[in-house]
Amino acid sequence: MKKLLLTVAFATLATSASAIDLGKGLSLGAETDINYTTGTETWELDVTPTLSMGAYGVSFSAETTVDVLDINNGDIFEGVDWKAEYAWNGLTTYTEVSSDADFEFGDITIGAKFKF
Repeated sequence: MKKLLLTVAFATLATSASAIDLGKGLSLGAETDINYTTGTETWELDVTPTLSMGAYGVSFSAETTVDVLDINNGDIFEGVDWKAEYAWNGLTTYTEVSSDADFEFGDITIGAKFKF
C-alpha cells in the first residue's frame, strides 16, 4: 500500500510545461514524466523538450526524450522524433519519422485519424 501511495503521489508531479511562444509560429515546451513500476521496483524520470512550428495550418514538431535518472551513465541523447500534422474538421493527417543519435532515420509513418 505504501508503494501504491508513493506512486500516486509522484504521478501527480508529472507535468507538462506550457509552451513558450517564440514568435513567427514557433513554440518551445517540455513534458516531464516520473513513474514507479511495482513489479521491477524501478523509478523512471523522463523530460521531453519539444520545438514546434505552425505554418499554413500544418503543425511541425521535433522532440527528444531524456532519461534524467540515467544521465550520468552514458549517452542521454537517443535521437529525435519528427512529426507533421494537418487537421481539418475532425480529420487529421500526419507523417512521423524518428532518428537515432547519429541522425539515421527509420521508417516513415503516414496516416490519418478521424475524431467524432
